[in-house]
Amino acid sequence: MRGHRRADPVASAAALAAVRCAVVSALVPVLVSAQSSAQVQFVDATASSGLGGFTHSPNSLAVPGRNEWIMGGIGVGDFNGDGWPDIYVPRGGAGADRLYMNNGDGTFANRAPEWGISLAHAGNGVACADFDGDGRTDIYVTSYGTALDNLGQVGRHRLYRNTGTGFVDVATAVGVHRSATTGSVANGAAWGDYDLDGDLDLAVAGWSSIHFGNRVFRNDGGVFTEVTPPVLLSAVTWGFQPAFVDLTGDGFPELLFAADFETGRAFVNQRNGSFQLATEELGLGVDDNGMGHCVADFDRDGLPDYFVTSIHMDVPNPGMYNGNTLYMQGADAVPFREEALARGCSDGGWGWGVVAVDLDHDGWEDMVEANGRNAGQWANEQEYVYRNTGGGAFERLGATTGLNLAADSRAVALIDHDRDGDMDVLVLVNAGPLKLYRNDSVKSGGWLQLDLSRGEGSRVAPHGIGSLVEVRQTQGASGGDGAKGESGIVLRRFIHSGSSYNASSEHLVHVGLPDASAPVEVRIEWPSGQTTVIEGVQTNQRLAVTAPARGDLDADGAVGKGDLAALMESWGGTDLADRAVRAADLDRDGVVGARDLAILLSEWSR
Repeated sequence: MRGHRRADPVASAAALAAVRCAVVSALVPVLVSAQSSAQVQFVDATASSGLGGFTHSPNSLAVPGRNEWIMGGIGVGDFNGDGWPDIYVPRGGAGADRLYMNNGDGTFANRAPEWGISLAHAGNGVACADFDGDGRTDIYVTSYGTALDNLGQVGRHRLYRNTGTGFVDVATAVGVHRSATTGSVANGAAWGDYDLDGDLDLAVAGWSSIHFGNRVFRNDGGVFTEVTPPVLLSAVTWGFQPAFVDLTGDGFPELLFAADFETGRAFVNQRNGSFQLATEELGLGVDDNGMGHCVADFDRDGLPDYFVTSIHMDVPNPGMYNGNTLYMQGADAVPFREEALARGCSDGGWGWGVVAVDLDHDGWEDMVEANGRNAGQWANEQEYVYRNTGGGAFERLGATTGLNLAADSRAVALIDHDRDGDMDVLVLVNAGPLKLYRNDSVKSGGWLQLDLSRGEGSRVAPHGIGSLVEVRQTQGASGGDGAKGESGIVLRRFIHSGSSYNASSEHLVHVGLPDASAPVEVRIEWPSGQTTVIEGVQTNQRLAVTAPARGDLDADGAVGKGDLAALMESWGGTDLADRAVRAADLDRDGVVGARDLAILLSEWSR
């Protein structure tokens, strides 16, 4: 790392004093237009929602070294299946974890004791998803354990399987309790179906130079096999947060690690169950201090862009790549170009978590970044909103939006806690409160929410993870720059897990629409190769969409002549990047042939 923390990840008082002397000004300039700050507005709903009694309390003796200062995670999911999002928050060791169940009106009550999750341990990163495919959202939380020797414990991560009325820790039984063998590491985690077999695999990050705590686990029917790329077991990677997301457009998700000290990694999926390190080839990894990350189509060209939070210094160290990085994807030989400074989102202070979301429903995805380091130039720096003003250019907003928080924040997550159609924001402060900011922004357009599920007999992973969602607004839409269909605009969402830092947002596809009333067409490209198209969808509603059954290649709701024709059209095909071949390869052996035909005929319904 060429940035602030290369010599000493936890800076001494003397080093901080030196930094202060080098700083031109202790105040970071914030340029806010009256129009933008009026349009993006939050209201602090922490107390009124019932979340006001929580304080994150990391136990410094339960973690190795001084790792308590990097802690703080959030998990959002509908754990009791009532259609309302709930919140899991690990306390950090000095006090029991909390499980805030939504009362069905946007207020919450702690139900951790009743659900068997009110435990005191040094929990940190959270990833929520249905790992066993039973229709209930489970919780994975990395943990340093409960010992008080300032070393932490090995093998104390927890995987809480949701029984419908409570949680049972099955991490040891299924093989994901440990992400390092020689020491205690406990950082971010993410779910994703990297081999497209319909269940969710797991990536875990580890912030360490000696314990090699970055791991990948393949889900083999509810138990896990470690399949970590060899480079992660040999090259130092100060991993903070992983993610699985398709960057190359072949339908198979890449593996990303936001990592400290110039060790960010990007692995390209080889479509054979393995990954190839390709950080430089993709044009990624120039960030000095990767902390959190998010993926979205910020310029609406139809391609995923990649944002990584980092450290910004008023007077950067020599040779330092200063601040956040925004990797914009284009058609060049090098797929990504770093453009954060030019696009107005480089200076986020000491950045941590970040999420992409269209706050004001203008059709452009904005960002909310948590930051904090109570020292030197970063002391009392506020959290930031980057409002997308169009084309992927950002305006940095702060306290005038109502996100009036200047604290040592870590995790940030999205939640529609009151089910009013816009996304609200949760922020966790290290050794501080959990904050809920209700989105009361002035909306210039409409919205659509999609709740994706796998369905009986589907080849798609739970929550539709790995899908590409396109929403086309064909009437009255003001397009501006960006990907355009035959009429109007196309808005894309890349459904994945792992954005932010130590956090897991609500599994809900949210799309802001430029026109508040014009109907839209929804196209869902499932990772199985099947495609669902729904026309004439009215705006301002939540729509539940179930993935098609295995043999329903054309996604028309039945297995019949159309599916047989599609299979024969792909007969002998072996290119799994071709969606038609992938849809027809029912037995997943890599070639469309007789066994696939036999499977289709066995599921024939008309």
